[in-house]
Amino acid sequence: MADGKSSLRIDWFDGTLIEESRLNANTSAFADEDQPEPTPPEKPQQIEKKPIGFKRLHEISLMEPPGLTLEVAHRPGFWNLLDEAELKGDFIVLIVKILAKVYKSLEPGERSKIATQLKTRFQNSNFLVILKKYVNGLPSVRVVEKKLNFQLWDDVEAFFFQIVNLCEEIINFGGNSEEFLQYINDLLEITETSAIGVCKEHMEVFNDELFDKIREIRSRIPRFLHREQSNNPDILMESKDPNSFKNLNIFPTRDDLLGSSEVNIKPNIINGAYPNVEHYLDIQFKLLREDCFGPLREGICKYMTNPTKRRHENIRVHPKVRILRTYVTNNKVGHLVDIAWKERINGTVDSKRLAYNKQLMFGSLVLFTSDNFETILCATVLDSNLNLLSEGYIAVSFQNPVSQKIFSESYIMVESEVFFEPYHRVLKVLQNSRLDDLPMKKYIVDVQTDTQPPAYLNSETIYTITDPKQKEEIPIPVLDTNQWPTYALDLDDSQMEAYKFALTREFAVIQGPPGTGKTFLGVKIATTLLKNLSLEGTPMLIICYTNHALDQFLEGLLDVTTNIIRLGSQSKSNLLEPYSLHNARMKIKSKYSYLYANKRAELEKIYKQMIEVQSEIEKCEKEIISYKSLKPYLKVGGRNLELKTCKEDSVLSWLFSHLEGKEEFIEEAEDWESLDDDVTEDIETCFSEQWALKEIDSMQNSIKYLKEVTEENIDQKMTDKFETQINKIRSRLMCFKRYKALYQNENRNEGKVEKIQDLYNLTPEQRWRVYYTAVDGIKNELTDKMNILLEQHNTTSRELEEVTTLTDSEVMRTARVVGVTTTTAARRHDLMRSLHQSIVIVEEAAEVLEAHVVASLTHHCQHLILIGDHKQLRPTAAHYKLAKHYNLEISLFERMIRNGVHARALTIQRRMRPKYVQLLVPIVYDRLDSHTSVHGYPDVRGIVQDLYFYEHDVMEDCEGLEDSWSHKNTFEAKWCVALANYLRRMEYKPEEVTILSMYTGQVSLIKEVRKERLIVT
Repeated sequence: MADGKSSLRIDWFDGTLIEESRLNANTSAFADEDQPEPTPPEKPQQIEKKPIGFKRLHEISLMEPPGLTLEVAHRPGFWNLLDEAELKGDFIVLIVKILAKVYKSLEPGERSKIATQLKTRFQNSNFLVILKKYVNGLPSVRVVEKKLNFQLWDDVEAFFFQIVNLCEEIINFGGNSEEFLQYINDLLEITETSAIGVCKEHMEVFNDELFDKIREIRSRIPRFLHREQSNNPDILMESKDPNSFKNLNIFPTRDDLLGSSEVNIKPNIINGAYPNVEHYLDIQFKLLREDCFGPLREGICKYMTNPTKRRHENIRVHPKVRILRTYVTNNKVGHLVDIAWKERINGTVDSKRLAYNKQLMFGSLVLFTSDNFETILCATVLDSNLNLLSEGYIAVSFQNPVSQKIFSESYIMVESEVFFEPYHRVLKVLQNSRLDDLPMKKYIVDVQTDTQPPAYLNSETIYTITDPKQKEEIPIPVLDTNQWPTYALDLDDSQMEAYKFALTREFAVIQGPPGTGKTFLGVKIATTLLKNLSLEGTPMLIICYTNHALDQFLEGLLDVTTNIIRLGSQSKSNLLEPYSLHNARMKIKSKYSYLYANKRAELEKIYKQMIEVQSEIEKCEKEIISYKSLKPYLKVGGRNLELKTCKEDSVLSWLFSHLEGKEEFIEEAEDWESLDDDVTEDIETCFSEQWALKEIDSMQNSIKYLKEVTEENIDQKMTDKFETQINKIRSRLMCFKRYKALYQNENRNEGKVEKIQDLYNLTPEQRWRVYYTAVDGIKNELTDKMNILLEQHNTTSRELEEVTTLTDSEVMRTARVVGVTTTTAARRHDLMRSLHQSIVIVEEAAEVLEAHVVASLTHHCQHLILIGDHKQLRPTAAHYKLAKHYNLEISLFERMIRNGVHARALTIQRRMRPKYVQLLVPIVYDRLDSHTSVHGYPDVRGIVQDLYFYEHDVMEDCEGLEDSWSHKNTFEAKWCVALANYLRRMEYKPEEVTILSMYTGQVSLIKEVRKERLIVT
């Protein structure tokens, strides 16, 4: 098989060539060994070994992540600089500045290219020795020498802080060796001594915070050293608590689902503050994790007690599936799973039922077990497109690497009904959160009730606000509420109070019952901010729970600005279509486009190689391999065995010889000899089910043609000839399919064939076993190649994701408004973090689990506005016990109001008849007034009362819901449609009549009944 070879890659920034290891492009297992090597690039340039110069280093030091991290990761000259024997002072200062920024941008335990480089190139570089020596000598620097080190002495205190910050970020990132941690400790000691000396010798004054921070960091280092040095279980447990949310797995394990140990779950603290950030994140993480795992655990336990039950709570069970092979298509790489394997054996695959499967969506969690849950393989659905699903297949991505053994087992596949994708994303963000950098900590964790103005405002900040009466702009000092207009502009009194509150408080909570204008007010607040703040490079972020609410909010801003980007592909708004991220990419040329194109091309190259290897693997599974390719693998007990002839047809003759003796062959007429030669050669050198069926069809057409155009005496001879060939192909096809089913996925061992001396002195069963044992050898080598390519694909995909985040960040930072759902915000957290958005408005905030809101924020947030109504809708938890007994259904929005964090309530509704409001006050709302506009609603035509509660005793249906936990009632559906028909006769338009239902099963039934009974559509 092909070995890894050294190749040249073009550096995207400089155009220089970089040497790297790369798998040989020739991935075919059947290719000739002496195939020529790929042609090297024309006019190869010298491989970059020189370090970058000061000018470029200075330019890099001014950059910010993620552009900075990507630049450093792909610039060999930077890493070469770290290995220099000597460096001037200005170089050292800039390198420290760059490294501190890079480390701060990383998530703990991150496995990106830059993270790998830091642990190899940086931690093993000569720069560490140079830095110690440089810092140690700073107190003794002469005045005349300061001019040669301007980058330091222009702000010497900042440099010392950068060293301390770098050391802190290195420790926070984790995974450091004992030797490197000792170096960090020594560097901090030298830094402290040097800082004292610089203050004394150079008359500098440093903030006490510098020395406090040095001592605090040094006090933490022994704990990490103990973890490396000590065998004491107590110390090890303290340094890495397995029950800490930082160390818990995000994918479920067998122990999580069926084990005896339990993770300590505590209820959400809804009254009062949390002790600290770690305690807060620990509770939020574990509650969300259990909300995902709990229903799955209950479903599996109940299934194990009664596996024959047709429907199971919280899970869907596919009792017999097979994992077929690696799946490679459209740059998706995973494993192909046959979920209709049992039906396929029986010939009862229901394509229509499979095609309309509403589950198995991308990101769904599936578990595989072949031993009744003694072991579990975790995966997520990678692809379930209509074509794939209708044939009974899905593609999955396994959480951990899997062995070849999976292809020879049959599995029970369990799908969780709790959609895993949003949980996975949010849990990952929470687990990687920095304990010292939680946004809005003083409100979210400390529950400070008195909110402060946003950091970007001061007493001199002037806002201009539109006066709808005078139709002019009014300048007001925004923080001086006494100078605001006394009248309410175009708002009611409660809206005006909430409007002022939201603009002048960094943490604002606005609660509004139905119809009180929450979205209207949110749009007006956003409009005012957009008119008065530049927001250059830091777009305002609008977050909503649903796509519908997000579309509605962004449409309201189009009159103010069209510089909007809507993230996500689930928008139903035609107005917002031009403002998608995809369209924004097309309009704005990123300076990293070339970088993206190169990385995409590199991934495409790997993908094509994987397709080639996959094709060869499929050939092993679907065709009979020629002797030339099979010969090196015909080994038994370490001995090579050979067939008597080396012709390409020898394998076919050997495998099918027991068939050939039973067939009678008719000599061909002289005119048809060449045709017969071709047919025979094709059969014996290339055989597959697809080819055989195609060839049979072709010969049958030839027979039909002969009967129509040839003379009678020739017709019978030629017809017999083709019939013989057809019978021969059919016999071979049946034999091939039979032994393929018997032996292809058999757990073979050499003991069954090791006594073989002569390949011809074997029964047909033994020959096919020997054949598939040899094919296994080919497939194993191909699989090894595929695994190498998979690793390359994963690495390159991560790098492409980094580049994509960088290019998308550059595009989105040109916008003034970015809109996103909570799920998308968590999924693209790296992108959100790169936007540096200081203003975040969350609508439907009361409907979102607290963890989802927190995961959507970044440490750049200076102004958070939450809009919602906790008395109308609460978050939906998957696990009832957690919702009711662990306060999971209490949102951040509701928790803040419960704790007296200053909030404002909207009190005037413009939607319902006043008599409906009487049903809500005071049972639900303390106060809810009706606007004058709703007092004049006309009565409903044809009905005596405007409000009815209709009760009946007709039971719901059971038929058709065997595989669903939804509900339906045919009587109610017919009754509602009949009432709608009656109202249509009263000359109401279709859009004026709405039927609402709480269950998807009932909605589907109403639609069916409507088609049958609706008089006017």
